[in-house]
Amino acid sequence: MYKMNICNKPSNKTAPEKSVWTAPAQASGPSPELQGQRSRRNGWSWPPHPLQIVAWLLYIFFAVIGFGVLVPLLPHHWVPTGYACMGAIFAGHLVVHLTAVSIDPADANVRDKSYAGPLPIFNRSQHAHVIEDLHCNLCDVDVSARSKHCSACNKCVCGFDHHCKWLNNCVGERNYRLFLHSVASALLGVLLLVLVATYVFVEFFVNPMRLRTNHHFEVLKNHTDVWFVFLPAAPVETQAPAILVLAALLILLGLLSTALLGHLFCFHIYLMWHKLTTYEYIVQHHPPQEAERAHRQLQSCPPKMRPIQEMEFYMQTFSHVRPEPSGQARPAAVSAKKRGSRVRALPDWILHRELQGKER
Repeated sequence: MYKMNICNKPSNKTAPEKSVWTAPAQASGPSPELQGQRSRRNGWSWPPHPLQIVAWLLYIFFAVIGFGVLVPLLPHHWVPTGYACMGAIFAGHLVVHLTAVSIDPADANVRDKSYAGPLPIFNRSQHAHVIEDLHCNLCDVDVSARSKHCSACNKCVCGFDHHCKWLNNCVGERNYRLFLHSVASALLGVLLLVLVATYVFVEFFVNPMRLRTNHHFEVLKNHTDVWFVFLPAAPVETQAPAILVLAALLILLGLLSTALLGHLFCFHIYLMWHKLTTYEYIVQHHPPQEAERAHRQLQSCPPKMRPIQEMEFYMQTFSHVRPEPSGQARPAAVSAKKRGSRVRALPDWILHRELQGKER
């Protein structure tokens, strides 16, 4: 993320800041909330996010209904294949999901520090940004150029992509591939489960006897309203409507999950194709907010400096030239050359007004 350098303030790369980080310049002392704010190590750090709990409940529901109710009702020669395919996908997803949650994606220098104590208080009277000159004023360590400070985890994350509420952990350089594999395996597993549930639901009305091939149904040939769940290990008798309700509920939740996971997976494929992170994508698609913030900074500039800084603002606004990454200096000649190319891209009325101001 970049900020327009209106009043010669240093640019910065940092994740969105929380208001609780800011301490007023004349405050008598930090509040207890600021004093007790600590960094989170990974997705197991307390407290858990509600969406993280929802994700685990959905996983348990899909696994119990899929392996305990639906797969045993498949035709006898399909059951081993159903167990093998679904078992491999669910087990693989569990492994990559747990690994993505457990990894600490923080910057290497942040991981070397202790997570035991609270972080320093961020005071805007002393620092303009959380990260300045590749030094985080909150983590109090030097960080890499690709690190950003996550407001949710309250630490600098290397290669920050986004904070995933489903994992309750940041997604960065160290666990991005695991996150993507987790999304892909979840999508594949839910699709397979929806396919099985749809087959059971349709066959229940077309030919229910095809769903009663397990040997436990041999003693119930004349009682088609009685069914078994949790076959073959622990058969439990139930009624026919229960099978339909469970299958229908799984189909609805599965389709909703498929839509969300499919959209997320395609979005990250798009990001990888364009070599972007989620954070960079969001920043690039919010130019009005950046322009409005730059206008406010422009108004705060000294009157003598405002014409020069105003031209710099319009150059950055209309030329669509990407800024240099923060923390990397540019040679003066190259900088002047780029500045000249951007001036030619300005509208004529802006150049005319600036030239008139210089003649005065």
